[in-house]
Amino acid sequence: MNDQLKPWQIRSRRRRRSDGQALVEFSIALIPFLFLLMGTVDLGRGIYSNNGVAQAAREIARVTSVHQCVGPCTTASWSAETLGVVNTQRQLVPGLSAADIAITCVDVTDTAVTVAAGKSCPPYDFIRVTASVSFSVITPLLPVPKPMTFSSTAHVQVP
Repeated sequence: MNDQLKPWQIRSRRRRRSDGQALVEFSIALIPFLFLLMGTVDLGRGIYSNNGVAQAAREIARVTSVHQCVGPCTTASWSAETLGVVNTQRQLVPGLSAADIAITCVDVTDTAVTVAAGKSCPPYDFIRVTASVSFSVITPLLPVPKPMTFSSTAHVQVP
């Protein structure tokens, strides 16, 4: 018998020692990749929520400046048009509720104007709408405060 190894047998022994190397390299590279991916998803969700809150405040202010509350502006005295826009924005912005929206009549100096019962905001004053939403990240490893609050204020002049 011939004790020498054939060339294909030498390659076979070398390959056995490096079996699983690709799996180990993949698992090492997978952890930072998933961390970056989830961080990017959280960043996108945060930007979407912040933009949605700002858009909701603007839209509600536009509608409320034309279809005003009668008397002090509470949830019960909102017009049907304002309620419709609030409901639409609640569907578009995750976590937004009617309790998170404050509508106030203000003057040029941003001081609240007292509106008598049965009256509406005087002409050339402003409607101020403040909307806020709590936001929590889905990646538990990111060092951010939980939950964060996104808030936006919009002013529209009463015609």
